[in-house]
Amino acid sequence: MKPDRPEKHKLLSRRELLKAGGAGALGILGAKRTAAAALPEPMDTTDGQPSTATRMSGETRTVHSVCLACNARCGIRGVVRDGRLVNISGNPYHPYNMQFSPIAPETDVSTAMTVGSPVCGKALDTPNHVYSPYRIIRPLKRSGPRGSGRFEPIAWEVLVEEICRGGRLFAHLGEKRKVPGIADLLSDEPVNPDDPGLGPQRNGLVFLTGRLQSGRKEFIDRFVKGAVGSKNRIGHTDICGLGFRMGNFAMSGGEQVELKADPKNADYILVFGANLYEALQPGINTYGAIVARRRSEGRLRFSIIDPRATRASVHAEAWIPVRPGKDGALAMGIIRWMIENDRVNRAYLRAPNPEAVKKLGFGVVSNASHLVICDPSHPDDGAMLRARHLAPSLSKGAGDDPMVFGDKKGLAGPASTFETAVLDREGAVQGEDGRPIRVKTAFRLLKEEAFSHTLEGYADACGVDAQGIARVAEAFSAHGTRAAVTQYHGAGNYVNGTYAAFAIAVLNVLVGSVNMKGGYLPGGGGCADPLKGPYDLKSFPGMRKGGGVAISREKADYEASAEYAEKKRKNGSGYPAKRPWFAFTKGGLCVEALAGIDERYPYGAQVLFTYLFNPIYSIPGGYRFKETLIDPEKVPLHVSLDVAVNESNIYADYIVPDLSFAEGHHGWLTPHAPGPTFTGIRTPMIEPLTEKTPEGKPICMETLLIDLALRLDLPGFGEKAIGDKDGSALALFTAEDYYLRAFANIAHGAGLAPAPAGEVDYVQGAYPISQCKQVLPENQWRQVCRLLSKGGVFTPYEAGFEGNVFKKGLSQVLIYNETLARSVNSMTGERFKGRPHWLAPCTVEKVPLDELQDGYRFTVVTYKSRLHTQSRSLWSRWAMEIEGENRVEMNPEDMKRLGLKDEDPVNLASMSNAEGIIGRVRSTALVRPGCVAVSFHFGHTQFGASPLSVEKAETVFIGGPSVVRNGTLMPVPRFAKGLNPNDVALLNPDLNRTPMVDPVSGIPDFSSTRVKIAKMAE
Repeated sequence: MKPDRPEKHKLLSRRELLKAGGAGALGILGAKRTAAAALPEPMDTTDGQPSTATRMSGETRTVHSVCLACNARCGIRGVVRDGRLVNISGNPYHPYNMQFSPIAPETDVSTAMTVGSPVCGKALDTPNHVYSPYRIIRPLKRSGPRGSGRFEPIAWEVLVEEICRGGRLFAHLGEKRKVPGIADLLSDEPVNPDDPGLGPQRNGLVFLTGRLQSGRKEFIDRFVKGAVGSKNRIGHTDICGLGFRMGNFAMSGGEQVELKADPKNADYILVFGANLYEALQPGINTYGAIVARRRSEGRLRFSIIDPRATRASVHAEAWIPVRPGKDGALAMGIIRWMIENDRVNRAYLRAPNPEAVKKLGFGVVSNASHLVICDPSHPDDGAMLRARHLAPSLSKGAGDDPMVFGDKKGLAGPASTFETAVLDREGAVQGEDGRPIRVKTAFRLLKEEAFSHTLEGYADACGVDAQGIARVAEAFSAHGTRAAVTQYHGAGNYVNGTYAAFAIAVLNVLVGSVNMKGGYLPGGGGCADPLKGPYDLKSFPGMRKGGGVAISREKADYEASAEYAEKKRKNGSGYPAKRPWFAFTKGGLCVEALAGIDERYPYGAQVLFTYLFNPIYSIPGGYRFKETLIDPEKVPLHVSLDVAVNESNIYADYIVPDLSFAEGHHGWLTPHAPGPTFTGIRTPMIEPLTEKTPEGKPICMETLLIDLALRLDLPGFGEKAIGDKDGSALALFTAEDYYLRAFANIAHGAGLAPAPAGEVDYVQGAYPISQCKQVLPENQWRQVCRLLSKGGVFTPYEAGFEGNVFKKGLSQVLIYNETLARSVNSMTGERFKGRPHWLAPCTVEKVPLDELQDGYRFTVVTYKSRLHTQSRSLWSRWAMEIEGENRVEMNPEDMKRLGLKDEDPVNLASMSNAEGIIGRVRSTALVRPGCVAVSFHFGHTQFGASPLSVEKAETVFIGGPSVVRNGTLMPVPRFAKGLNPNDVALLNPDLNRTPMVDPVSGIPDFSSTRVKIAKMAE
């Protein structure tokens, strides 16, 4: 039986969108206000942020920094009165706050303070987050079973000792096991004696990070990788948006993962799964504002491809309501139409080398005309044909030259020797042994793939009629190099999303817009290297480089493992692996890291650190890992660094309080795509609120890692840890010892002049970090003052171009990726395809996920609200006042069929979670029939949503006695409102019911879960 599939949808024009949505569509532009439960204390309507005039008041001080309310990296100005953060506004020196047109860097600070500069609501709510009464400020040790919610404060010296040395740490709770400490892992003996290639026992330390940016990332790596020697500092790139990044990774040959349409100069943008006006990088006050302004001026057209009409859809030329997880079919349909109707940029695609491309005025060479070996009998089948295949005696450089058909007779020659090459051909060339080698151009392979389905076939798969595909293809291909794609989370974050996002990225190659003004651009990078310069922060004496295989199996070759060799000996093929390995990936696979921890594969974790990471809440299907984190056999020791007790660290053995970005998170932030070249500087705006160690250092991530390193006598910390240009060895005992020297490297590398006396006085009077200025010599400190006083160092947007070409663009673009083509699916032994193609999300056994979930009619799609941010959003007081609960958003046709009306409670049950989750339904024509849209941010059980039994709780939480009664943390009922769509996400029946991931690169699946919906009794 085929699953229920809604009728294919035509494209909706803006006028039709407004008509269809009625008041709901008009609501795209306005904040939707819902009734909110009582706040911890009544909201005072006069309790707003002070006016911008307070920036210049003698009673306040103002600090330039970089926001971390989301990952957009906008500049901010924090206004502090009596040591308390009272106001956040934008930094007019920063390009992101000024739509890429900031004030001149030489503008003096006093003048800059009079310039208004916007930030979004997420940033404005920062003070409420910083001072949430439910923040923890003292370290905790569990005093009951994991998950019981029972904790007690622990002294700093005892905490450090127990994490370092382990032992019978919970004997007082009746647990007889010996808990390993970090010291037990400091061995170069194999973590798995049967497979030394997996690396040393040091890999038993696994450090999983949530929101982590440059600065702290390098600091953590110094400890985990350099000092301990573990391979396993693993980020959360997969749940953050690995899907679209993998498309760019494949298209750029791994050179870049973030590219987007140039909003300042594009004529047409095709938006795949990107939420322009609500949540994007750069932020909504940057990218979204530029798009809205240029659209209103009639200088930009754009179309939205998304199952849900985002707020930007009201300005779009069309909303194309694609089926969730089927963007790849739509993209391949567009590619087919463009090839079939000769709407590809053939002149560009035929240019086979950089010189030929430059002569034509384009931005980057493509491999469209390069030849691919398509000969199963050849040992390099699937690789690009290179000169060495025909003449092995050539030197390495000459031998690597790709080959092309250089004339109509079909004669092959090195790409470097031709100005144009044949684009669409297959044939044979004579190999070194005289035998023919079958070859095809990369373009021919793409064409074959695109033509493997009819336009109607693609339409049937993606749910957009063939005429609609043709119209959007025609619009996109009508603007030359001033047309480009902006894709994000929705475009490829699902099983087989690598190929969907690859197809979307290749659209830009086909029109020749990569690296072109108005086209598809990467970010411009930073202004200087923070790890090199006057100070060497990149290496240190005794530094370890780590080795072996990450527990997530990312960037690792299964065929090099002992498991493969043993299985090959037994079954002749070596397949399948126990779990997937991901040789072709950008990495940051936290989902598969947790799955590896769960199955102790390819080895077990001994000590787990989680940093600002809430996987049970944030991962689709993360609820599966409750049983992982609660099990001491799978997680012998769990240390969490966080600002709160969350849904995941409720299972931790220790919770160490960390700082908000207003108090710490020193960093150097470079631009997202597309963008100018800059380095924004994040520095504390207020003093830390956490408890201090006996030595007077604030308790936080850096202090913990430093003190652990000192206790274990690890290299890279303590005396003589940092080298300088004079050959001296300098100390690293505090966070500022590291970060101030990084800032000095940036100021030096960017060639900043020393700040004048007025700027020095400003920084020293306003910035908490100035208390540590003695770390630097006077001349370096004055350079750093120049850096801090502006919030970074920034270059003009237009300076990034030479004529129409982006100067810091890609060096090549690929429509065929030979590395991908030569990679093997570790579960099947089959090679992956090296070009974009349409492949529906399916299981390891190739069962389409739609068929697997037959009978579950509605596909769940998720999104981020314009007001809310990540999983800690319920502490955003003003956002919660405006929007305190999410809804199950459904198309009116579906609600009518189910007999539902607005605000009815409904249960969403999936194949993997039959119990389901409950929310209230809301009607909107802005969701595709057959789908339900649920915003993220709600449905919490922690962060103050549940009672906790914490000894001396009044000293642990910022709220003190106001949030504690009889030793119990008193919950706020409204914090538990709403529902979390990740709690019904589909689990993989073929892989121990762990979350579904893409077999190519490990992308988690956010778009394939289908549910049954039932009305609940009130």
